[in-house]
Amino acid sequence: MKISYNWLKEYIKLPSSEKLAERLTMVGLEVEGIETLDKGIKAVVIAQILSVEKHPNADKLSFCKVKTDRGIHSIVCGAKNMKNGDKVALALPGAILPKGIKIEKAKIRGVESEGMMCSESELGLEDISEGIMILPQDLPIGKDFTEAMGLNDCILTINVTPNRPDCLSILGIAREVAAITRCKMQEVRGKRSEVRGKTQPHTSNLKPPSVSIDEPSLCRRYSARVVEGIKVGPSPDWLKRRLETAGFRPINNVADITNYVMIEYGQPLHAFDYDLVSGKRIIVRRANEGEKIQTLDGIERPLANDMLVIADARKPLALAGIMGGKESEINDATINILVESAYFEPSCVRRTSKVLGLSTESSYRFERGADIDGVTRALDKAAQMIRELAGGDIVKRVIDKYPRPYEPVSINTRLSRVNRLLGINIKKKEVEDCLSRLKIAFKTAGRSEMDDAVWNVTPPSFRVDILSEIDIIEEIARIHGYENISAAMPTSQLCATKVLRIDFIREKVRGILTNNGFLEAINYSFVSPQFFEITSANIKSGLKLLNPLTEEQSVMRQNLISGLMQTLRYNLNHNNRDIKVFEIGRIFIPHGQKTEERELISGLISGFRYGEAWNIDKEAVDFYDIKGAVEQILTGFGITGYAVIPKAEISFLHPGKGGIVEVNNKEVGIIGEVHPDIMQELDIKQSAYIFELDMHAIAMFLSGQKKYAPIPKHPMIVRDVAMILNREIPFQKLYNAVKRLEIKLLEEVKVFDVYYGENIPEGKCSIALRFMYRSPERTLADDEVNNIHANILKNLKDKFGAEIRGE
Repeated sequence: MKISYNWLKEYIKLPSSEKLAERLTMVGLEVEGIETLDKGIKAVVIAQILSVEKHPNADKLSFCKVKTDRGIHSIVCGAKNMKNGDKVALALPGAILPKGIKIEKAKIRGVESEGMMCSESELGLEDISEGIMILPQDLPIGKDFTEAMGLNDCILTINVTPNRPDCLSILGIAREVAAITRCKMQEVRGKRSEVRGKTQPHTSNLKPPSVSIDEPSLCRRYSARVVEGIKVGPSPDWLKRRLETAGFRPINNVADITNYVMIEYGQPLHAFDYDLVSGKRIIVRRANEGEKIQTLDGIERPLANDMLVIADARKPLALAGIMGGKESEINDATINILVESAYFEPSCVRRTSKVLGLSTESSYRFERGADIDGVTRALDKAAQMIRELAGGDIVKRVIDKYPRPYEPVSINTRLSRVNRLLGINIKKKEVEDCLSRLKIAFKTAGRSEMDDAVWNVTPPSFRVDILSEIDIIEEIARIHGYENISAAMPTSQLCATKVLRIDFIREKVRGILTNNGFLEAINYSFVSPQFFEITSANIKSGLKLLNPLTEEQSVMRQNLISGLMQTLRYNLNHNNRDIKVFEIGRIFIPHGQKTEERELISGLISGFRYGEAWNIDKEAVDFYDIKGAVEQILTGFGITGYAVIPKAEISFLHPGKGGIVEVNNKEVGIIGEVHPDIMQELDIKQSAYIFELDMHAIAMFLSGQKKYAPIPKHPMIVRDVAMILNREIPFQKLYNAVKRLEIKLLEEVKVFDVYYGENIPEGKCSIALRFMYRSPERTLADDEVNNIHANILKNLKDKFGAEIRGE
């Protein structure tokens, strides 16, 4: 919000602009900047040209005589656009122009020049100008140029928070200044000037409009006045300057007056060409489905039934609270106008503005809440200004439909709560002083059971943000002064908190995966229908958002894999090809009217195992890399009874490289390579491997105890064996068979080679196992180990038909 210091000064006595900015900032109205308008101009005055003659020694120069209050001055000038009687800006010797340029007496082609007649560009008012600046004839000779042109002003840019629409006006800021400085505010009210009756010569023959409000819940008040016989034209310079300092573009006298009053009072207004209002009827109604309106910006906009319009007997005339329509626009031929001032429901204006993508100064104020009691005051001020600046007569009878009159809210406010929340010991009289300065009515309601002062407080209609006792306390704090509230450290009891099991699992998983080179991703909980269908069931099973930000974020996810696949594609599109990411988050499964939320951990790897380096061969990641990550998570929690069981029915996984993760025969997650068809659909040209584990399922297998073992003191005996088996027999079955023998001296069994090919029968493979034996108490003898080892091999032969190679 841009506020003119001089304009504000008409309402109230002000401190310096710097001091004012500081004090406004301290009460919550942050002044972001102060801009001076004089451009550093000094000692430039208004002068009148008495004569213009040709320079005796130069064809392209003129010799002028100009008059100021100091006398007659001789000026040499190169411009050609001036004539006798014109008033100009004269920089006399000693004057300073923008950028610090100082004017001195000078001889130009042998003729002495006592200063310079200035152009707009030389005064810093325009970038480029032709000729000198010709000023209005009503400016007094000798007056300081910056004062005469309203440039002895500065503009305060104030950041008005959304809850303070009352401060989006000169009047609103003046009220705040009055409250913080204790100065009395001088409010200039518009007087009603009307056609007084049939005995007067200019009695109006215009039929006054009939106004009906079909939606009183969306339009709580609608006022209007008719002004007849006006002349549309340019606004006077003072009005143009005021609008320009506030950031508004001058249009014509009628439109400029409505903008001027909006800036001054904070009440948006709109003027219709009354002769273009069909049936002389104004109807405040909802738009009809399929109805359209061409707004003042020339764009035809489709309307919906939840939008409020101002209509006549035939068509919509304006979008209520946002913008007028082209068909009833004020133009040069307009003679009679209807000026509107109303109160529209903020939520309705905000919704319509958002749907149509149309935000205006009017909608900006209505969205936050206008002053319902200030509707007619602004209307009267606008009508008076139109009569003064555009001529015409104000027709008698103000139309004021007020179906839902404003009812002030009474709020009980307790002194004890004020002091408790602010941490101060403010007195009863000080509270009453703060409320009085804010124009907030109050009356003493007696004392509470704790001998506490209590007031019934009634906020004024323009303070739409004050709704409860806490709002009143905030206002007291602002006016009392935040700087008068001493800083104190809060007192609190510190105690150790119990870490929940699920929090422990999250942090443990993060540590395991980040230590293995994974990066954590955080994706939205909603995904696109495309990714939902790729990784989940039918789209109909998804939980759809009613008002999604975009179609790409319209369905609640049912797994984390969809988000990680989007992350993969995004990185590949940005030439980042080696990916190791994981995510911890919730998924959403609808069950009728209820939705189940489950927390999962999911990971994805793709690209090369070690990246690119000159001393390492490129090796693409594979299923066993992702399987290793899952095993590290489970073993990191001390879970040992896990297994990966092949399963071909998981739709988005490769049928030969996918399966479920089980712990003690209970499913806790899935693992595998993403199906090649999905990769092709997403235009991803490298394989990706994923896992997804249920956090709560894992929590069921955690043990509260940790087991430690001493470092082995005795040597290990290793036996390697290669055997031929059917290819369908997984190593997990061999491992489980050996574990079931419960041989205490067998420390570990692992695969160190798998071979398919020459000398191996079709349908079989050669698998090499390493058996490691050790006793924690003694050194084992070879014969002892040999007997145990032979027993294990016999068991594998009998159970799986294993053929020991080399026997």
